[in-house]
Amino acid sequence: MAAVPTSITLSGVSAWPDRVFALDLDVLDTDWPALELLLDELGALAVTQSEGDCALFNEPGFATDAQWGRFKVEALFASSSAADTAARAIRSAPGAGEVALRTIDDESWAERWKVGWAPLQFAGGLCVCPSWCEPPDSARHVIRLDPGQAFGTGTHTSTALCLDWLVGCAPFHNEALIDYGCGSGILALAAATLGARHITAVDIDEHARDIAAENIRLNKAEKAIAVAHPGDIAGISADVLVANILLAPLLRLELEFASLLAPGARIALAGVLQTQVDEVRECYAPNFMFGPAVERDEWALLSGRRR
Repeated sequence: MAAVPTSITLSGVSAWPDRVFALDLDVLDTDWPALELLLDELGALAVTQSEGDCALFNEPGFATDAQWGRFKVEALFASSSAADTAARAIRSAPGAGEVALRTIDDESWAERWKVGWAPLQFAGGLCVCPSWCEPPDSARHVIRLDPGQAFGTGTHTSTALCLDWLVGCAPFHNEALIDYGCGSGILALAAATLGARHITAVDIDEHARDIAAENIRLNKAEKAIAVAHPGDIAGISADVLVANILLAPLLRLELEFASLLAPGARIALAGVLQTQVDEVRECYAPNFMFGPAVERDEWALLSGRRR
């Protein structure tokens, strides 16, 4: 068994509890994308993949093209009730296999959770940097963002696709921008860092809005970004909209996005798998024109303009 861990933090906390509750499961690579999204929705603090079914390295320093077909996953939760709820949901999901629960309380998580975090660099010198790290000298645009209680720290492929797209859109000049399903506020913050000054960060979840507002204050971006509930933005006419959410809400929101965007306005949709791109295209065809999808790993980003 290979034992090369790959950590993917989905939803950490700024101060971890002394005790956390872990779910251990064994998954197939083909089932992992759907399970990863489910763990995010269930509020996992962090998710770590490890112990795959093949060696990923032949000799030190020489990578192969091998990929894990099956591997182990550890998902951490802040309470036993959250872990129990997640275990029930995971057990009923396709491909989860056996699920085991355990408690981890043998060391201080307040510092351990920071181990392994480093500044993340994206196109155009954009850098997402935890507060306890120093950004690299090559960073031109820095977002200070600690892993928080909302989706979006830059580690997920769909978030990275959106960040690279925003860099490609810059400079924003006087354009109005909507980050729909803002989570931590990372995309709104990226837009502000890249020069946008009229940004609305939208999320249906009150807790996510609170976390986004705190991250906006941390980055001193209050003048550029307003946080709002979707019900409070009717009548807004935006020049740019980015939505990094999931397939089902993206399909439901097509008409709303069309109402928020003027003809010619730019749009980017992410949080969808490559296999779901055609379904999104078909749904949005009446009001939007898209170019070729940008694909990375199993994820895709569709970008285009309002007709």
